[in-house]
Amino acid sequence: MKKPGLLSKTWGVLLMLIIVLVALTAATYAWFSSNRVVDTDTVQTRSGTTTLELQVSSQGGDGFNGADVSNIVQVNATSSDELFPVSTADLKTFVYNSTTVGDMASGFVTVKDEKRYYHGRIYLKAAAEGQPQGSTMALYLDESEAAGGALLTETSGQLSHAARLGLTFDGANAVIFYLSDKTNAQAERVQNTSLNGALLEEGQVLDGSSGTVRAVKDPAVALASYTIVMEGDNTILPDKPLLNMELNKIYPVDIYFYLEGCDPDCSDAISYDGVDLHLAFYGVLTGTEEGGN
Repeated sequence: MKKPGLLSKTWGVLLMLIIVLVALTAATYAWFSSNRVVDTDTVQTRSGTTTLELQVSSQGGDGFNGADVSNIVQVNATSSDELFPVSTADLKTFVYNSTTVGDMASGFVTVKDEKRYYHGRIYLKAAAEGQPQGSTMALYLDESEAAGGALLTETSGQLSHAARLGLTFDGANAVIFYLSDKTNAQAERVQNTSLNGALLEEGQVLDGSSGTVRAVKDPAVALASYTIVMEGDNTILPDKPLLNMELNKIYPVDIYFYLEGCDPDCSDAISYDGVDLHLAFYGVLTGTEEGGN
């Protein structure tokens, strides 16, 4: 962790707020749960400088704005009323359970047409004038009170234990987050993913990117890995940013929300549960003597 000291409000602090409200409907066993995306709200930006501003747009192109709001646009045509558990290691290839033997999920195929999970998109740009050549904006997550507080609010039950939030920037830099470090009670957990006759261990997911489904280590990381920490007048930055943004370049940001079917917490215990997600970004000017980190 690095301590850059007090970040001046005139150059270093930029916030973007994304609200995604998610609730869960009926469930049976792991891999058979479903969840409901109730609403996708808006994105807001604010900046304390006129020469460096994090701008947002629903469509990209010339539609950027600073202080106004922009809607998160759903990319896939899947109804957001009912999403079903999937598994992925890279946010590109998702697989789902197609065959069940003795209550064991044992057959898996690739998800077609982005069914079964939520996929939305916005566009970001670090708009700047007069900044030194080579300057970039380092992008982090922010759960400070100034940014709206904690990313996740558990409205009921334990949905967050099995849910995943994925982000990609400009089609790359994929990051998957688990949303809770807690688990269901042992009696409410179900390990029923079987691949080639072998039961998957906790901490494994399914990767179908090679065309053959295989078990791999769950790539999901804690939110804290990319989240700033405020300590009085100091801002502690994580070891690495989500992204180093080139100034004045447009970045598509793809947002995925899904239930990880291999997670033992993806079970009856999360039936009808819900969470509110509030995602905020924090940007720091880098590549200069003043703004380096």
